[in-house]
Amino acid sequence: MNERYMIVTYIQKPNGKYDEVTVFKKHYRMTHLQSAKVILDFADKKVIKNGLNPEAGYDDMIEFYKRMLGDRLTPYLPKD
Repeated sequence: MNERYMIVTYIQKPNGKYDEVTVFKKHYRMTHLQSAKVILDFADKKVIKNGLNPEAGYDDMIEFYKRMLGDRLTPYLPKD
């Protein structure tokens, strides 16, 4: 996979609960910066935006999403 960015957006449903929408893109846009809660850069291993936990770094967020997404995240992670 050569998608560089993981973009996570939360959408509130009418019942008050949230849906998480996670997409992987080669580029991110200004609209992503405005609407997303989390944007991770796999190539540079850095956090572009973290509205969930501003104190958490790249490695912390990757570990969090590995627990949440499991093997679905693996194909997008860079090979070290």
